[in-house]
Amino acid sequence: MVTPTAKRSSALVRYGGFFLSVGTARVLGLVITSVTFPILLRRLGVETYGLWSYVVALCAFLDVVANPGLTTHVTQQVAARRHAAADLVPDFLALRGLSSLVAIAALLVIAGFEVRPDVRWLLRWYGVAALCVGLTGSDFLLTSLEMFHVRSLLTLIQQALYAAGVLILVRAPRDIFWLPASILGSALAINLAGWFVLWGNGFRPPLVISPSRWRGILMPSLHYAATTMMATIYHRTGNIVTRWFLGDHALGLYAAAVRFVDLLRNFVGIALSVLMPRMALSGKNSAGLKRLARAAVSAVAGVGIPLTFGTLATAHLVVPWVLGASYTGAVAPVRWIAPILLAAPIASLLSGTVLYALGWYRSYLTSATIGAVAAVLFSLILVRPFGVTGVCIAFALGEVAVGATAYLLIPPDLRDLWKNPFIAVAGFSALLMVVAVRLVNSYTSRVLLVVATGAAVYSIAAIGLGRKYLMQQFGDAK
Repeated sequence: MVTPTAKRSSALVRYGGFFLSVGTARVLGLVITSVTFPILLRRLGVETYGLWSYVVALCAFLDVVANPGLTTHVTQQVAARRHAAADLVPDFLALRGLSSLVAIAALLVIAGFEVRPDVRWLLRWYGVAALCVGLTGSDFLLTSLEMFHVRSLLTLIQQALYAAGVLILVRAPRDIFWLPASILGSALAINLAGWFVLWGNGFRPPLVISPSRWRGILMPSLHYAATTMMATIYHRTGNIVTRWFLGDHALGLYAAAVRFVDLLRNFVGIALSVLMPRMALSGKNSAGLKRLARAAVSAVAGVGIPLTFGTLATAHLVVPWVLGASYTGAVAPVRWIAPILLAAPIASLLSGTVLYALGWYRSYLTSATIGAVAAVLFSLILVRPFGVTGVCIAFALGEVAVGATAYLLIPPDLRDLWKNPFIAVAGFSALLMVVAVRLVNSYTSRVLLVVATGAAVYSIAAIGLGRKYLMQQFGDAK
C-alpha cells in the first residue's frame, strides 16, 4: 500500500524533474539566442534589422486577432479535464481558422499602404505564413498534459534549427528573406512533431465541430485577448512610433537596444519562473502566497538589481563588443531601457502572477491597460523632443506603470513586500560592483575582465551579507 507520504515524495520528484527540464531548456535556449542574436545583427545591419523588427511588431498585433485568447482558455480546459477535453480542439481550430482569416485580411490591407517594396513583401509573405503556421501549434497541449520533457526537447530542437538556418543562410542584408524561412520552417516541423507525439500518447480529438459551443469558448477567451493586446501595445508601440517619426536607422538602434536588454531580462525570468507555478497554486492561501511572493522579490532583487547597475556601468563596453561597432549608437538607448530589468519582472510578479493567482482578472487587465496607455502617450509626447531616447523612456515607463498599478491593486497585506532586507543587500552589493567596474575599467577596456570582476565582487558581497536572509526566505517558501 502506498502511503500519503510516499505519494507526496513521488509528486515532488516528478515536478522537480519538470522544473529541471523546463529550466534547462530555457537556459540552453537563452544560450542559443545569445549566440545567434549578435551574429544576426551584424549580418543584417542597423537599417535592415530595424525593418525586420517593424514587421515582427505589426505581426504581433495581428497575432492577437488571429488568436484572441483561445489558446489560453483551451489550455486551462485541457489541463483540468485532460483527454476528456479533446472534443474542444476541433472547435478551437475552427475558431482559430476564422479569426486568422480576419487577421490575414487586415494584414493585406496594412501591407497595401507600405511604401517600401521589401517591407511590403515581408509583411505579405512572412505575416500570412506565420498566421497559417500558428494554426498548427501543439505546444499548449503538451503543456496542458504535463508533457514538459517532450515540449522542452522540441523547443530546443526548434531553436537549434532556427539558429542553423540563420548562421548558414543569412550572410548579408540581401538575405533577409531567409530569416522568416528559418523561423517558419523550424516552427512548422516542430509543431507537426508535437501532434505526432500527442497522437502516439492517445490524445486523438474527434473530427466533430459544434458551433453551439463557440460562445462558451469565446466569452472567457476574449478577456485573455484584451490583456494580451494591452501587453502587446506597451511592448511593441515603440517600434512603430520610432519608424514613423524617426526613420529606419533609428528604429534599428532602438530595436537592437530593446532586444539586447530583453535577453538580459530573461536571466531574471529564469530565477523567477521556478517560484511562479507554486505561487499560482497558493492563490487561495494568503500566508503561503505572501511567503512565496517575498522569496520572489528577493530573486528579482538578487538578479535584477546587479543586471541594471551593471548594464548602466558597462554598456559603453559591452554593447559595441556584442552587437558590433555599427551599433555604438545603441549604447545610450540600452542605458535608458535598463530600468526594465527591474520594472518588467516586478510587473510580471505583481500583475501576471499575484493578481492572476488570486483570480482578480479585471485588476490584471486594468494594470495592463494602464501600461499600454502610458507607453503610447509617452511615446507620442517624447519622440519629437528627445528622439530615440524619448521612446526608450516611454517603453520603460510603460513597464513601471504596469507594476505600480498592480501594486495598488494587490491585497493590502502584500504591499509590504518591498520591506525586504535583501533588497538593501543587493543594492549595496551592486554599488560595490559598480565601484569595482569603474576601477578596473580605468586600467583596461577588456570586456570580459571588467564584467567578470564586477560579477565576482557582487556575488561575494551579496552572498556574504545576504545568505542568512535568503536561507530564511527560501526555506519558508518550501
